[in-house]
Amino acid sequence: MDATFEYRSFLSRQGIHDYSLQAQGTQNKSIIPARIMTLDGDVLEVAASLYRPMTKKGDPRVWFSQLKRHCIAGDILASVWNGSCIWLLNLSRVDLSKAVEINANYRTLLKPRISARESVFEELLEMLRDISARGFIPAIRHGDTGVGHLLETELGIQANSSKAPDYKGVEIKSTRGKQRRSLTLFARVPDWSISQLPSVRRLWEEFGYDRADGKGRRLNCTVSGTTWNSQGLKLSVDDNAGILREASRNPEVPYPVSWRLEVLQDALAQKHADTFWVKANSRREGGVELIHYHSAVQTSMPIVQQLSPMLASGGVTVDHVINLKAGAGVSAPREAGPLFKIKEQRFTELFPEPIIHSLMSKP
Repeated sequence: MDATFEYRSFLSRQGIHDYSLQAQGTQNKSIIPARIMTLDGDVLEVAASLYRPMTKKGDPRVWFSQLKRHCIAGDILASVWNGSCIWLLNLSRVDLSKAVEINANYRTLLKPRISARESVFEELLEMLRDISARGFIPAIRHGDTGVGHLLETELGIQANSSKAPDYKGVEIKSTRGKQRRSLTLFARVPDWSISQLPSVRRLWEEFGYDRADGKGRRLNCTVSGTTWNSQGLKLSVDDNAGILREASRNPEVPYPVSWRLEVLQDALAQKHADTFWVKANSRREGGVELIHYHSAVQTSMPIVQQLSPMLASGGVTVDHVINLKAGAGVSAPREAGPLFKIKEQRFTELFPEPIIHSLMSKP
């Protein structure tokens, strides 16, 4: 079978195998211990073969011995890593919720993982409800980041630059107000090795503009796949090459920066495996902003294949936030991003079947 991008990412994240480091040919095949859980719940000791053939540019492949006896074409299979071997389950022919209750082998493999994950959700929800019960809380920080900074402070999450999820594997995002807006998915710097421009400074020099207040030069703009923005920038998706390019109307710099789509998909999958999107009301009293967290939308497992078409159709956009204050001399301009954002009205295209929680009452 083809080792798809998602499957390669799964193997890499678990430290099982990295196809990018594997040479082509059967002599470089990697054999990993594996087990197939049969439809009856029996366990078969098999082997997983991970290899890159000499043909078709060495497209990654995976195969499990004896697999043909336990599935047919079109079945959906799931892999589980327990720290020592890969388990294979047939989701098309087994109701896992029932199997966990009636079969000891399914229960041993899956129950601890399900229970641990659900306990984190319940723990986080309880903490969020306690914060909501306090009503309006004075913000610590001004501006757009104030609502998120306050919530992280109340949850005891230390500010850091990590790309990992915030709380025990759960990402937490928070926004103000009821109006529809764009929600930040993740930040990802361009891949300078495939970009025409070599750095943030060059991007800022080429496409930035002087601030009206005379306080320096900036490049603060949203780039979409459907229209050119005021800086002459637009997103261009090349699915064949697997690259997202930022196109320019400047013929000397037609594609200033680029990203590999696989890297963006992986960032989305890792950042938002489980996410709580917390919503808050905001008001001001005596010059101080007060924030009340009232609800949360819970999502799991985004459809990463949707990222590319949503970038092309404007559902997901890129924000540049590059600033350099006047008088900063040769200091390097800094970018808080670029930020990949999703329009709230298209949220369910990427995150199907969200669960809505009210934080203002106990369940």
